[in-house]
Amino acid sequence: MTVSTGRTVAIAVAVLALAATAGFVLTSPPMVIERVSAAGSTAGSAALAAPQKPAGLAAAFLAGRHAQATSDSSAAVAFYDQALAFDPQNLSILTNGYFVAAQIGDFDAALAMAKKAYELDSRAGMAPVLLAVQAFKNKAYDQAWGYLSKIPQQSMNGFAMPLLKAWALAPNQPQDKAEAELAPLKNLQDMGEMVEVTQALLAEFYGNTEAALAHYDALAKRIEEQRTSIIRIVSDGYRRLGKADKAKAALEHYLSVRGRSPSVEAYLNSTTPPKKLTPQLGMSEALYAAAEMLLLNDANDFRAQVATAYAQMALYLEPDFSMAQRFVGTALAARNHFDESNAVLGSIKKSAPDWLESQVLIAENFARQKRTGEAVEILRSVAKDTSGSKDKAGDKSGWPDVYVAIGDMLRGDKKYAESAAAYDSAIKASPEGKANLWALYYSRGISYERDKKWDLAEKDFRKALELKPDEPNVLNYLGYSYLDRGEKLAEARKLIEAAYAKRPDAAEIMDSLGWMFYTVGEYDKAVQQLERAVEGAPGDGTINEHLGDAYWRVGRKSEARFQWQRALSLDIDDSQRTGLQNKLARGLAQK
Repeated sequence: MTVSTGRTVAIAVAVLALAATAGFVLTSPPMVIERVSAAGSTAGSAALAAPQKPAGLAAAFLAGRHAQATSDSSAAVAFYDQALAFDPQNLSILTNGYFVAAQIGDFDAALAMAKKAYELDSRAGMAPVLLAVQAFKNKAYDQAWGYLSKIPQQSMNGFAMPLLKAWALAPNQPQDKAEAELAPLKNLQDMGEMVEVTQALLAEFYGNTEAALAHYDALAKRIEEQRTSIIRIVSDGYRRLGKADKAKAALEHYLSVRGRSPSVEAYLNSTTPPKKLTPQLGMSEALYAAAEMLLLNDANDFRAQVATAYAQMALYLEPDFSMAQRFVGTALAARNHFDESNAVLGSIKKSAPDWLESQVLIAENFARQKRTGEAVEILRSVAKDTSGSKDKAGDKSGWPDVYVAIGDMLRGDKKYAESAAAYDSAIKASPEGKANLWALYYSRGISYERDKKWDLAEKDFRKALELKPDEPNVLNYLGYSYLDRGEKLAEARKLIEAAYAKRPDAAEIMDSLGWMFYTVGEYDKAVQQLERAVEGAPGDGTINEHLGDAYWRVGRKSEARFQWQRALSLDIDDSQRTGLQNKLARGLAQK
């Protein structure tokens, strides 16, 4: 998360005011943390490079908050540790400190601060969860239950308690008592699979093979709808219970419906026995499930940071949990911390099922850093690796998603012929009934259009609309292309109006509608639509230029020049820049 200057100043003023009372009582959640350790697990506090020691409590605390705000999480932990030297009993400093440390995987620091915080307040934030996980790692299961049992259901960690409490009871209590802890989840929307998965794992752990298989069977019936994390659990569960044939059938069905997936193919082709289901593995799965739960609906910055801490706790128990590593790396990338993300993703072992998909994420991070060449090189290597494996139908053409990623990157780099070829490979590798097949034709059509191969582009846009007739993006792009080419204007109008009916608030579609009015000489209507479009996308150079043109036609020439000048200041290509300069010098010719 990027913290605005105003937000930073407000924090500093508030903290300084509190410093005068030496209280530092913070009522808001800790700020979002932006950095995670490369290992994705423990990284001892001794490894931190301690920054220069500030003079006094207020300075150390402010320095820690600033380090959080500027994404220097390791420094933040060190500064909070220094602040605690001045005030060891300060609950707010302890809470901020362990929350940062948990997210970067520094469990030496996190657990030390959490223990002190718990002694001050047994309900303090995430402290009891951290201490319970430590107890679980040490196989002190009753102690873990003691920590978790005190966490109120209505708290920041209450959402995870049914899963965690079930596994805290599993080592020493009967199955029905452990499963009873899942009751609060059973009536919640979207939690059905989560409950089924946990019941399957618990039944398997207790040796109730028949019940475990019944739960795995229920999940396998809808395997094509399941998240990859659940598919992995079903596959491993079947194989542990001697039902490798069921695992194979479920995975093959998924691939036949959903198409290529390197991780699912890795589960299908794996000859490595799945891990034994221990209490630690069960709790790690519960922690990871909690992380996923947080982001299923209503994801926000605070949920993302809590989810990252839970994923790191899963890694604390199972350091080679590659799916959790990928989760942490993805969370970092979503907050634009690409180097840190790549450090975590790069630590995933090549033998892990998630390795190829993690390589795609690394490439996407490079692309966002404008390192397109490195990104494409990685993706071409992934494409080569995946083209050698067969799916159920015997297809060896490769993984569509990686070709799409290559196509997107090359198109962004204006290498349109190469990008069209990549999309072509994606189409060939996709099953005929693939849900988003229309998007591949649409993307290839854009590349053809940019490469001035209109006949091929138009054919692809038509194919995309055949597959998804009411898709507003395709309707808009094809309609605008006709306007731009000055052909099929009646059809162009119908296409754009249909797109507008689907997405009336989309700036790019408002621009097309306004430009359609301009093209047919309805300038007042054009101004009305283009003003709305500029409000929706003030940084779009083309929309600003269009509004300038419309202003000129209705006699608002000063405003026209203002819009053209603004368009010049935005990100536009050289040919557009030349045209704008000519308009500023001469205006528009009379029609």
